[in-house]
Amino acid sequence: MVMIRRRFEVYGVVQGVGFRPHVARVAARFPVSGFCGNDDLAVFIEAQGEGEAVGGFIDAVLGELPPLAKVTGIAETGLALSTAEQGFSIVASRRTPGAVTLIPPDIATCADCLGELLDPADRRYRYPFITCTNCGPRLSIIRDVPYDRPLTTMSGFWMCAACQAEYQDPTDRRYHAQPISCYDCGPSLWLETVADSSAPTTAVPTGAASLAAARDLLAQGKILAVKGIGGFTLMCDARDPSAVARLRQRKCRLGKPLAVMAGSLSAAQRIALLSPAAVAELTGPEHPIVLAPMAPSYDLAESVAPNLNDVGVMLPYSPIHHLLLGPESVLVATSANSSSKPLTYRNDDALQELSGIVDAFLLHDRGIQVPVEDSVLSCAPDSQPGTIPIRRSRGYAPLPVRLGQPGGTDQAILAVGGELKNTFALVRDSMAFLSAHIGDMGSLETQAAFERSVAQLLTTHRRSPELIVMDKHPGYATRSWGLREAERIGARTLEVQHHHAHALSLLAEHAQQMLPTPASADAIAGNPATPRTFLVLDGTGYGDDQTIWGGEAITLGDDPLVFSRDWHLPGFWLPGGDSAIRHPWKSALALLHEYGVDYAGLPPAQAASEAELDLVASQLQNRIAVVRTTSAGRLFDAASSLLGICQHAGYEAQAAMELECLARTCPHPSHADGLSDLSGLVQYLIDGLEHAAPRACLARGFQAGFANICATAVAAIAQPGALVGLTGGVCGNRLLLHDLSGLLKQAGYSPLLHRIVPANDGGLALGQALAGYLTLTKASQ
Repeated sequence: MVMIRRRFEVYGVVQGVGFRPHVARVAARFPVSGFCGNDDLAVFIEAQGEGEAVGGFIDAVLGELPPLAKVTGIAETGLALSTAEQGFSIVASRRTPGAVTLIPPDIATCADCLGELLDPADRRYRYPFITCTNCGPRLSIIRDVPYDRPLTTMSGFWMCAACQAEYQDPTDRRYHAQPISCYDCGPSLWLETVADSSAPTTAVPTGAASLAAARDLLAQGKILAVKGIGGFTLMCDARDPSAVARLRQRKCRLGKPLAVMAGSLSAAQRIALLSPAAVAELTGPEHPIVLAPMAPSYDLAESVAPNLNDVGVMLPYSPIHHLLLGPESVLVATSANSSSKPLTYRNDDALQELSGIVDAFLLHDRGIQVPVEDSVLSCAPDSQPGTIPIRRSRGYAPLPVRLGQPGGTDQAILAVGGELKNTFALVRDSMAFLSAHIGDMGSLETQAAFERSVAQLLTTHRRSPELIVMDKHPGYATRSWGLREAERIGARTLEVQHHHAHALSLLAEHAQQMLPTPASADAIAGNPATPRTFLVLDGTGYGDDQTIWGGEAITLGDDPLVFSRDWHLPGFWLPGGDSAIRHPWKSALALLHEYGVDYAGLPPAQAASEAELDLVASQLQNRIAVVRTTSAGRLFDAASSLLGICQHAGYEAQAAMELECLARTCPHPSHADGLSDLSGLVQYLIDGLEHAAPRACLARGFQAGFANICATAVAAIAQPGALVGLTGGVCGNRLLLHDLSGLLKQAGYSPLLHRIVPANDGGLALGQALAGYLTLTKASQ
């Protein structure tokens, strides 16, 4: 065999994640010599040996990555042979002026640390802040880059001699683990109780005693605010109806489902039907919340997820959680914040804002710099494998989505996202860095949190945007902020229609899968595997005709920045604007009015007072305070109301979620799947009500009929055999995705679902980012 020498530059999240020791360990298994090191952009590797050995070595390096490592690219160069080299070594790091290291996300406690946590012989036995290179806080503790301990919230904790020795040993699992600590040098844990809602907090035991006291309080039905990795979580016994009811009352969260944390996988499987893909996600490094059907042995309080048959479950992801929960425990674990406000993450704010909600606080003094919500995934429909993202945050943010190979544009782009489920994105070096979940922008507190997060991301990347991309909706707070910020810093602006951005977000995911093809407009247009047709099924999007869109087939042109709206759901006049979202009966009456159906005596009419009915009738008759809409979300609201399922929504998508869950209980297939127009579907529901058909089967028939309407529309637009993208918030409906994907496959199409960012507005910023990237890339060519 011929001897060769190759240099590899590995890009991505490769610093501070144990990548160099990993390379050295792999090299020891192969007959190669050389070295590895890193700079601020990449890990560089030089390897010499026979061609087969060098190839096997680099394949193993990339195929057996450390848990926190994420490779976004690799460059290979041939070199002259070295004659003086002995073995394989790790060399000193090199600085690259102006370069910025990629920041890893927060990762759940790894198996090695968990073993030490439960080992009485280990010096970190039951230590609440155990961590290593492969797990623990990252994004949430970083104040600035480079990612070194002095620039994290661990800067005030000086390492003891034992930790320092581990930190400096390249063969140790804690080599350069910035959050490393132990009982002798790390953060402290303590518990404070609240006597009543107006009394000051009272300090009680610290350390192990505080955990024991916290467990006792939970067993007594008390509510705790627990400080975790990225913020506070409200916790109580999920099997205690009184505790859950008190939490709902105090938090003013009367109907929205609550996530739970199970103490072990077996405990999770007793309450949820978990597919192999769901188990893999639950136990993976990210440890997200997974939405799954309730198991027959589900035994939690009914008020955990009222009127639903799904439960959101996660496993302990921090040492504190592992020490707090027993293997059979199931606790409510919901974000700690007052209504409409962002996640609480500072001790002082928690003590001030949450004392009226909780009975005690489990606190620690490791600071949180960047608040990070839990991520949420859903089991994909039966017709599609895997899971689909609902909220992308802890464990995933701020990992980038590559939009193309370097060289597209050297200008920075800020995409500010939408109004609900807000995330934003920064584009630099052909990568879109998506923020953690911010939330709904309806409060000043959330808008302030958005501004802090934007400033932090721009600071750590050392960039100021030359282009700010935003939604076209004139009432969005993000749009107003973007316009003001652009004027302040002298940046250009780009407005992108809401559902065009949804389509582009799915295209960006697909473009990443097509790499190394550059994501330029010409390259995407010239690739036969590029999806052109997108079904965008959503709640609210400001249309180019000043109406409210939300149910259309969008076709992207040869230039993805140009689209045509080739089909949309039949429209109807929506009274009261956002009021109709909170009161689905208004959508139902509006839909019935559109088709000339007398709604007297039907469930939506029975849900309103005479005065309310008269007002809505007047609005619809005279076209006053109404807006034209083609929204799929409002259509699902209307069906839910018409069937008497939900008339007043206490949280976003409540009516549609309860409709879907009831539909799943239908014992036999529906005959409505043959319907191909909306008027027939409405009449199907009316006829079913008149004949007292089971509501569950009417709900199932509505879902099947709606899917058939959409699939029929696609068949009239898309080329045979084409990829068809499914996006928008309504695509979080698993039953709809099952029906729609099945129909599209039967017709010879290949449905494309979101796998990286949510189909809802939490993924909007990625689509905006791609629009900005393509705009600047075109301008530079």
